[in-house]
Amino acid sequence: MDKELKEKKLREFASSIIEDPRYKDEIQYCLRHFNLTKEQLIDGYVKYDLDAYDYENEVYESVAMRLVLHLHYLLEGSWHQDRQNAVVDFLGKIDFNTMADVGFGVPTKYLRHYLKESNQKKFTLVDLYESAFEFSKVLLYKFSPEWEEQIFFKKVNMNSMEYVGDHDVYLFQDSIEHTIEPTGYLADTVSSSPKDAKFILSLPIGPAVPSHYIEFREKEAAIKWLDHVGLKVDDSRDIYVKPEVDLFAVDIDVSFFDYFVLCSKKQ
Repeated sequence: MDKELKEKKLREFASSIIEDPRYKDEIQYCLRHFNLTKEQLIDGYVKYDLDAYDYENEVYESVAMRLVLHLHYLLEGSWHQDRQNAVVDFLGKIDFNTMADVGFGVPTKYLRHYLKESNQKKFTLVDLYESAFEFSKVLLYKFSPEWEEQIFFKKVNMNSMEYVGDHDVYLFQDSIEHTIEPTGYLADTVSSSPKDAKFILSLPIGPAVPSHYIEFREKEAAIKWLDHVGLKVDDSRDIYVKPEVDLFAVDIDVSFFDYFVLCSKKQ
């Protein structure tokens, strides 16, 4: 796709999300709180998707980037939306009380869902960067003013092999591939976790970008890797990008997809 056309489409996507009546209030609230303009947010959205090979993990240190990520998760009909729906679907199939969202980035759809329910489920949002916590505290208030009764934060450096603690479920969405030692870190987490713990992971199938430290060229390799770290697949989804919407994939591989899995520990 021509770069000029791609940028034009990205600007249109960002503007459509910002003006969407379902999300307009929360986005404007975040812009005011962090002293950002609509134009700055759109520029950040464009830069993030224009070239996925143009940045590494340090880009996530910015609070403004957290709002850019939030916009991506709201894009209608996108790969991001399909993956969030898969998380909600998987969680609905298991019995759990506590979950750790490891390398969570920004609050996603499952939190909207469970904050509206009358339940005692607790969620620990784990990340390396303070920007994740700073942004999330503001956004979560718009989800529910009582969010602190169910949601907690924990700063963990996966690159230092820190264990996030015992939970019923561990979610790794867009995170394990960003860890310097993904195999070692996941294997250690699996071995340290409770016997009946469940794991939900998104594993990118396709070429690696600079911010990734592991690459799966086909689904079979990902399945073998999961077996190697001590997990068996209970349920799965192949979630493909939609090139007409997920423009980041145009320069990577339009056949790129996420192997989204719900796993149990091998006994």
